[in-house]
Amino acid sequence: MLEGVFESLASVSRGSFSWPDYLVFGGMLASSLAIGIFYAIKSRNKSNDEFLLGSRSLTCFPVSISLLASYISAILVLGGPAEAYYHGIQWWVICAGQIALPIAAVVFMPFFYNLGLTSVYEYLEMRYGSRWVRCTASGMYVVQMLLYQAVVIYAPALALASVTDFPLWISIITVGLIASVYTAIGGMKAVIWTDVLQLFILIVGLFAVVIKGLMDFGGFERVWEIGRRHDRTGSHIFTYGYIPYQRHTVPNIIIGAIVGKLSQYACTQTTVQRYASMKNLTHSYMAIFLVIPFFILLISLSMVAGLVLFATYEGCDPLAAGLIAKKDQILPFYVMERLSAFPGLPGLFVACIFSGSLSTISSGVNSQAAVTWEDVFSKIPFFARLSLTAQARVTKFIALTYGMLALGLAFVAGSMGGVLQAAIAVTSSVAGPLLAVFIMALFMPFTNTKGACVCLLLGTGVALGFSFGATAVGLKPELLPSPTDACPPNLNITVSAPPAVRVSDLDYPAKLLGLSYTQMGPLGLVVGIVSGILVSLVTGMSRGRRVDPKFIHPWVRWSVPQPEVVAMRVKEHSYDNKISTQF
Repeated sequence: MLEGVFESLASVSRGSFSWPDYLVFGGMLASSLAIGIFYAIKSRNKSNDEFLLGSRSLTCFPVSISLLASYISAILVLGGPAEAYYHGIQWWVICAGQIALPIAAVVFMPFFYNLGLTSVYEYLEMRYGSRWVRCTASGMYVVQMLLYQAVVIYAPALALASVTDFPLWISIITVGLIASVYTAIGGMKAVIWTDVLQLFILIVGLFAVVIKGLMDFGGFERVWEIGRRHDRTGSHIFTYGYIPYQRHTVPNIIIGAIVGKLSQYACTQTTVQRYASMKNLTHSYMAIFLVIPFFILLISLSMVAGLVLFATYEGCDPLAAGLIAKKDQILPFYVMERLSAFPGLPGLFVACIFSGSLSTISSGVNSQAAVTWEDVFSKIPFFARLSLTAQARVTKFIALTYGMLALGLAFVAGSMGGVLQAAIAVTSSVAGPLLAVFIMALFMPFTNTKGACVCLLLGTGVALGFSFGATAVGLKPELLPSPTDACPPNLNITVSAPPAVRVSDLDYPAKLLGLSYTQMGPLGLVVGIVSGILVSLVTGMSRGRRVDPKFIHPWVRWSVPQPEVVAMRVKEHSYDNKISTQF
C-alpha cells in the first residue's frame, strides 16, 4: 500500500473540485447564509436585546456548541494534525486544561449572570467608577479578536488555495464576507445556530479523515506503532518538568491551557454575552460543562488525524519533498492526494475547514459589535436618542465593519509563521492581563483604577513583547526528523535544516525571548496582577472611595463594610444637634 502512495507522490499536482465537492461545499455556505437571512427576517423590527442576546431565551445545548465553536476553529483543524505530525502528540495534554471550566462555572459565571450585563467590561466601570478601565479592557478585547480573526480567516483560505486552483485572495474574501454578512443581518440567534451546523460539519470532516486512514492501516494499533518508532507517540516523548524555555512540556501546556481557558470562559465578552442570553442560570451551568466532552473529542480527532498522516507518509515527508510549502498544509494535501477518488470528500473537508472559521468569525464579530455599542456608541447622546430599531441597525453596521477589518488583516496573517502557534501566542498575550484585571476587581477590594489600567497595559505589553520578540530574533520551532528514504527519485528532497537561531544559542537578556509561547498567558497574568497590586498600594488604594459590596465576589464581601453598617457607625459618631442647642 505504501509503495503505491509514494509512486503517486511523483505525479501529484494541485487538485480540482468535482461537482459533488462544489455541491457539498456550496451547500454549507448556502445553509449558513440561509440561517442568517431567516433570523434577519424574523427579527427585522427587534431591538439590540434580540440582536445581541437573543431576547435572553436560549437553551444550553446550542449555546454550549457555540461556545466551543467560538474557540475551536480551522486553526485546530489545520494546526492540530500538523502539530502531531511534526512535533508529536504531547500537545494532547491540553485536554487537562479543561479543569478551568468547572472553576469558571462555579466562581465567575453566576456572578456575571446575575448582573445581567450586555458588555462584561461595563462591570469594570461599575467596580472602579472609571470609564478608563472599561474602555481599555474593551479596546484590548477588540484588538485581540481582530488579530485572532485574521489568522482564522487565513487558515481556510490557505487550505483551499493549497488543494484547488482557487487563488488565496479569493478564498480570504469569500470566508470573511459570508461570515460578516450572516452575522450582521441575523444577530445572536443566527450565530448560535450556524455554529451548531458548522461544528457538526467540522466533526464529520475530521471523522472522515481519521476513519479512512485507520481503514488503510487496518486499525489504530499500527498507526500508533509507526508514530512510536519516530518519536511521535509513546510515554518517552512526554517531558514532565516545568521548563519555561522548552516549547512543550506537560506542565507548560497544562498551565498555559488553564490560564487561557479560564480567561475565555470566565470573563471574555464572547462567553459572558452567551451566559446572558440563556433563559436561566441552570442552562448556563450546563452549557459550560457540555463543552468539556466535545473539546476532548475534537482535540483527540486532530491528534489521531496527525498520526494517520504521518503513518501514510512515513517514508516520504511531503514538506521535505517540496510538495507543500508549510507544515499547516499537510492535511489539505492528504485529502486531495488520498481522498480525491471519493467524490464529495474533498468538498466535505474544505467545508469542515470553512465551518470552523465561519463560526469563530461570526461569534467574534457579534461580540465586538456588542462591546462597541454598549461601551462607546450608547454613551453618545445622538445614538442614545435613536429608536430601538435604529439602534439595532447601527449595531449591525458595526458588526459588518468589524468583519471587513478582520478580512483586511487576514492578508498579512500568512507572515505570522505556524498557524496554531501564532494564534495561541497572540490571544494568550492579551488573555492573561484581562483575566488578571477581573481577578483584581472581584477579589481585591483595595485595588484602584490606576492599578487596573497598569495591570492591563503592562501585562499585555510584556507578553506581546516576548511573543513578537521571539519572532524578531528568528526563533522558530524545530521539527522532528521525518524520513524521506522512500521518496521517488525524481522529487527534489530538501533536508529539514535546524532553526537558524536556537534558544540555547542566545545570551541573556536575549535568551529571555525564548520563553515558550504556552507561557505568554501566565506571564501576562502574573505581571498584570503584581503590577496592579503594587500601583494600587502606592497610589493610596481606594482613597476612601466606598466599594459597593455587590460588585465584589460573594467569597470576599466580608472584607467590605456593608452600607447599613457604615451608615450606623456614621450616625453613632455624628454630633447630636438636639443636645447642642440645649446649652
